[in-house]
Amino acid sequence: MNRIVVIKRGVVLLVLFALTIWVVSRWDVWFGNPPEPSYSVMQSPSRILMTNGELPNHRTITWQHDSIIQSACVEYADVSHSHYDILYVAKANAVTFESRSGKSTFYRANMTELNEGGDYKYRICSGIDTTQWFEFSMPKSDSLFSFLFFGDVQDELNGSFDSLFHQAMLKNRDRAFVLFAGDLIERPMDKYWAEVFRSFDTLSATCPILSVPGNHEYLKGVTRRLEGRFPLVFPYFFQDTLRLKEFGVLDNSLYTFSRGDAQFFFLDSNRDFWNYFAQRTWLKNELRKSDKKWKVVVLHHPVHSVKGFFNGLMVRLFFEDVLEDYNVDVVLQGHEHVYARSSSTITNELKEPLYLVTYSSQKDYPMKFYGDVAKWGTADRYYQKFEVSFDSIVMNTYTSSHELYDKVVLIKDDSGKLVMKDLGVDIPQRIEVSDWFRANKREKRVKEFEESIEKWKKSQE
Repeated sequence: MNRIVVIKRGVVLLVLFALTIWVVSRWDVWFGNPPEPSYSVMQSPSRILMTNGELPNHRTITWQHDSIIQSACVEYADVSHSHYDILYVAKANAVTFESRSGKSTFYRANMTELNEGGDYKYRICSGIDTTQWFEFSMPKSDSLFSFLFFGDVQDELNGSFDSLFHQAMLKNRDRAFVLFAGDLIERPMDKYWAEVFRSFDTLSATCPILSVPGNHEYLKGVTRRLEGRFPLVFPYFFQDTLRLKEFGVLDNSLYTFSRGDAQFFFLDSNRDFWNYFAQRTWLKNELRKSDKKWKVVVLHHPVHSVKGFFNGLMVRLFFEDVLEDYNVDVVLQGHEHVYARSSSTITNELKEPLYLVTYSSQKDYPMKFYGDVAKWGTADRYYQKFEVSFDSIVMNTYTSSHELYDKVVLIKDDSGKLVMKDLGVDIPQRIEVSDWFRANKREKRVKEFEESIEKWKKSQE
């Protein structure tokens, strides 16, 4: 046999061997799931959450209780009129979900007898247990409303997100609902769901909370799979299944709803990329038939990654042109644990859409200062308050100390022309290596992050 051929074959075998060793060493990181610790089943109605119902004037309540299905309902009453003593009853649907280390029963009930601007109270009757009364108000029909947006949370047990969340909710009592960008939990385990609801406390029972799924709500594998607790907590993904089936996206977590002059569209960027074909078709159809002035898309992975060109490439290839061609105004994203507001402006006219990457986690990751980013932020937890009216959207970004960090005003006239006012340009940017990063990453990575920050700062001089 020719010596050259032998050498070539030897090199190929060596490369294959090295690749095999590398794949084996990375297998658990890519495809493995840490075991879930065993947990105790809740013996009374707990983890109560209010979210959107099947219609705009409905509200759905979800909760967990025991591991055996019991007769359950939600009793509710209008407290703003003379018929305060009339109780409506919403019967609950129940599903017993078995995770990797236990099982629990999830309930959901849809309150339908609700009127715009009304004040209500409700309680859960589950088996022989009855909760306290919770009070909430329905929004009025005018076009002016506000909502809060939080990026990834991913708290460890007994984390600090609860303080940020409670203070933000108290300072913004006029919010109509709360949106999350996914990765509410660190892993799909009961103990991390318990941490989420510890942070929410009773606030989740009185204000609609919605979230797209993040990759941390998924179980890893050769094919990724959304862990079943997520859609049981957020059951609006179960709605309108016939229409979703028409587009072949029944197993994708897609959802759309309207409020005032705005319509929101939820995508599931965590799915394997071949699912994006059906998601793209669904999104185009929903955007095409929407008659709302403002269009907001929410997904977990950024369309324009700040990690580099090849990060999120499939998301960008499948959705970027749809977002631009159908005049989406705002794209809300998480995943990369950095604050990055992207906006291309020419003589103050905005090239749609406005892209926002944000995070509310104690964990932050290094960026590569890549892309058309108008404002960066690191080493903090951030959240946004959006104020929506007929002719404008105002985005206010706040730090964990609730100081204004960024502000943008989008104005759209009757012709559809969109103009942006950047009111955050003069607010100093916080770009530094966080204490968390220094404590949890190798010295080499800390140094690399510091050097990239210094290089960027010099480029701005």
